[in-house]
Amino acid sequence: MVCKLRFLTIAVLALLLCGTAVQASTLVDVTVKDADDGTSLKGATVYVDGSDEGTTNSYGEVSYRHSKSSRYTLKVTKSGYKEWSKRIDADETSVTVQMDRDTLDLKITVYDADTFLSVSGIRVEITSKEDSERESEKTDSTGLATFEVKANKDYTVTIDADGYDLLQRDIEVDDEAEPVQFWLYPEGRFAFRVLDAKDHLPVVNATVKVGGTVRGTTGSDGFVTTVVDTDRQYLVEVTHPAYSDYRQEVSLQENAVRTDIFLSKSTYPVFISVYDAAKAPLAGASVSVDGKNVGETDNYGRFSLESVVAGTHSVEVSAPGYVSWQGTCDSREQKADLVAELVPVSVPVVVIVGSPDHKPLAGVAIGVDGAARGVTGADGTLKLDLAPGSYNVSGMFDGYKPTYLVQQVPVGSSGESCSLTMQPSGLPLGIIGVVAVILVLVAVAGVVVAGKMRTPTRRTHRPGRRGGF
Repeated sequence: MVCKLRFLTIAVLALLLCGTAVQASTLVDVTVKDADDGTSLKGATVYVDGSDEGTTNSYGEVSYRHSKSSRYTLKVTKSGYKEWSKRIDADETSVTVQMDRDTLDLKITVYDADTFLSVSGIRVEITSKEDSERESEKTDSTGLATFEVKANKDYTVTIDADGYDLLQRDIEVDDEAEPVQFWLYPEGRFAFRVLDAKDHLPVVNATVKVGGTVRGTTGSDGFVTTVVDTDRQYLVEVTHPAYSDYRQEVSLQENAVRTDIFLSKSTYPVFISVYDAAKAPLAGASVSVDGKNVGETDNYGRFSLESVVAGTHSVEVSAPGYVSWQGTCDSREQKADLVAELVPVSVPVVVIVGSPDHKPLAGVAIGVDGAARGVTGADGTLKLDLAPGSYNVSGMFDGYKPTYLVQQVPVGSSGESCSLTMQPSGLPLGIIGVVAVILVLVAVAGVVVAGKMRTPTRRTHRPGRRGGF
């Protein structure tokens, strides 16, 4: 019985202790909002007496439990906002935190778009897009204006300065205010774009005059920007070495900011005279300009091209049997005809030397127009390269008479040959043989005659009479 009473006592005490523990654990719901616009703040960190209890969700909410029996410190932090801290009663179960945005320095620098220099003394105004609060500052000597703004807010920047177009831009200030820079464009700024009239591509290095004043030279985009009064007419002049000059009254509308100007390429005539090496006009020669065939010379060796685009061009003249001529001409500066002299292509000529019985003669000295050109080889030939024309070809060889021949070498020939038949010097062999025979006969006759002359004369003895008559 005593044991049962002890057990019941222990159970009751345990229940009482549990009840006390449950009552000591308090659940607290925290909601964090922006103090300016009431929006829920996600990512805010909650601390209880310095202990991290978690971060708010997308609804700006976070919950925690504590067993505090007395007041404690609740702290909330978030980037871009001032720290929030407050003493909370131990039995408080719900807390709404209104966080004020932190203040930041917003630095705005203003530059002149033409000079690239900072502009001082310009009034800059910023307006909060949430509550329409306005604040203005003047730029200092470095073109800088500094504003104290709240983080995570949107602002409109307005700059309305004399001599410049109105500037108005929207900017966002995050947790950290980044420096902002603006270009101020002079009032009445206008752009001229210069294009090729044929392909509409930008024309580079074109000089633009407006009202007689040079306003600039076009860049790779074909633009020149300047400051003019709109809603009026100006005399606009555009020049470029490869294009015809542009000169026209242009009306600049009040609401316009750009106008396009089209240039046509200027053209000039080109005249070409073609001669051969003898200064004779060469008809039918083919003429090419910049690699494109444009025609042939007439009977006087002349060719004219009426419209060549201004600039430097390559010219080539060719004709069968002649070495091609190449040159350049600047159509803008050409003051006289372009003269092309074509040199004939050399022709291979074979000189063949033989005896009357058609045997090749080696070592024969060959001359052309009196100049030695070599000797024939074992096959009786000598190979020469001669320009088209007429030549006196000669052959010299000991024991043979000098031999001469006039050889014509036509233009465009693929090869020529000339034959020299050399006659031995002295009498022909036939005549020498006849003379030899005659001499032999004469010699024989002489011997015969001489023999007859040396034979003695015999006397005829008649029988005498013995004893006298």
